[in-house]
Amino acid sequence: MTIQTTKTSDGITLHGMLHPAAAPRTDLLVDSMLFIHGSNGNFYSSAGVERAKHFADLGIPVGVFNTRGHDVIAGAGQSGGKKVGNAHEHLSNTHLDIEAMVNFMGEQGFSRVGLLGASLGTVRVVMSQAKNQDSRVAAVIAVGPLRFSHKYYLASEMADLHKKHYEEAKALVDAGEGDRIIQTEFPNPGGIFTADVHLDRHCSEHYDICTQHTDKVNCPLLVLTGTEEKHPRMLDVGKDMAALVGDQNPGFKWVHVEGGDHGLHSFEDRFNKEVMEFLGAK
Repeated sequence: MTIQTTKTSDGITLHGMLHPAAAPRTDLLVDSMLFIHGSNGNFYSSAGVERAKHFADLGIPVGVFNTRGHDVIAGAGQSGGKKVGNAHEHLSNTHLDIEAMVNFMGEQGFSRVGLLGASLGTVRVVMSQAKNQDSRVAAVIAVGPLRFSHKYYLASEMADLHKKHYEEAKALVDAGEGDRIIQTEFPNPGGIFTADVHLDRHCSEHYDICTQHTDKVNCPLLVLTGTEEKHPRMLDVGKDMAALVGDQNPGFKWVHVEGGDHGLHSFEDRFNKEVMEFLGAK
């Protein structure tokens, strides 16, 4: 395998790899997949890389690419001078990254691409398909989805900590120092963001897939959550996504795994089973 690249419509080069399938299956909902990393992730060392290899062994070619939010702070050499990395990423641009990745898969001859996002990657795939309405995307899978909601956080058991970081970031932005890096303990323990990005992502309602976006996904959608996801950014997210969708999407399915951790990394067999059954494996 060699490193591949694809370019977004706003000029950012994304690096990745395609894990080919030796014996591609033709009986599934998808003919390929893209695995989208979470916070600070990348295409070569995130947890999804091993999962991608496994699904390639099961007969599904899988592409794994960096988003513009890869790692914490990334070099600007391939980004047209734009600041990239999780600390700098505005999620309002994430649909451009997914569009570029799907374009790459289309250039390889794939026409029924599945999007699988983990953690922050769930927000990326749900929002992107809701906005792009890409007919080449045949399925979306959200593993350990996150809730980004200022209102919800302020009503949570961790409201005081959230308010502290909110006020710190807002003061910097109001003083014209929105690019200053701050460290937060909520909602990301040990999180590193610019003040502007922290306000945009964690202190707004723009990216709340529990109250918007999920109901706009126009293809089969699987949501996988676990009962051990009790942090405010994870608690009841699957339930609220299901309530938002209602009966609008006949291809929607929510699976809540008893004892399941964030991303179901302690439940690999269950994860594999649920994904393959959703994709139509007999």
